[in-house]
Parts: sequence; C-alpha cells; structure tokens
Amino acid sequence: MKRNTKIIQINGFRGLILALFTVTCLAAGFIVFPGFVAKNIWNYFSGYGYMPVINLFQGILLWAMIAISYFIITDRRKQSFIAVKSPKELNEEELKQVMNAIKMHTQRHMIISAGELEKFKLKEITKPDEFEKKHEETSSKHEEKEKENV
Repeated sequence: MKRNTKIIQINGFRGLILALFTVTCLAAGFIVFPGFVAKNIWNYFSGYGYMPVINLFQGILLWAMIAISYFIITDRRKQSFIAVKSPKELNEEELKQVMNAIKMHTQRHMIISAGELEKFKLKEITKPDEFEKKHEETSSKHEEKEKENV
C-alpha cells in the first residue's frame, strides 16, 4: 500500500449530497461552461457562412477537441502554459557563491593527490604474517625504551 495515500470518507446523506454537488460544479465549470462558450462562438460565425448551427452537446465535443488538441501540441514541445524557468548561465554573484562553497568543501575534506598517496602506501604491512612480525618487533622495541627510561 502506498504511504501517501489519501482517503476520502463520506459520512451520511449530507456527505453524499456534498460530494455530488462538488462533482456537478466541477463538471459545470470545466466542461459545460467552456462548451457553452464554444457553441455560442461557433453559432455566431455560422451566421456569416454556410456552417451549420450546433447545440450544447456538440459545443462540449468541440471544446473537448480543442482542449485535447492543445494538450497534445504542448506535450510534443515539452512545454506548458505555466513554466518556471531558470537562467542559462550563472551571474557573477551566484558564481562566487558556488566557488566559495567548493572552497569550503575542499577545506573540510582532505583531498589526497597521487603523489601524496605514494607516501601513505602501506609499506610496513603487506600480509597478515608480516603484520604480526612487525607488531612483535615494535612491541619489543617499545619495551626496551621503557626499560631505558626507568
């Protein structure tokens, strides 16, 4: 089940009436009214030529054809009638902010170059057996130093 699933709960007869009223108003506002406007515009221009007069249902179909054609055309161009665009290039202030952020990042984290990496190679420890030998040698040297200090 999806985590962000929204559940609409309708309680009683009043909730059912409210839901039907909402759906009816949305249909009237987004389907019927634009269809009515399309019908009136079509019929206005039909008086000047040899076009037939259409009714409300045909006006709704005309509106649907216009709306679907518009969305198909804008989908092909990957554009929308509402778009938030960003500039192609950074201005001087934004570029300085980016460079400062990069400098802060490099100061916080140690960057090891190839030459420095050679210094940090594990020269003493190559195999586990050699590690034990080196550990014993260093511990015996450490014990000898402690005896000298006492």
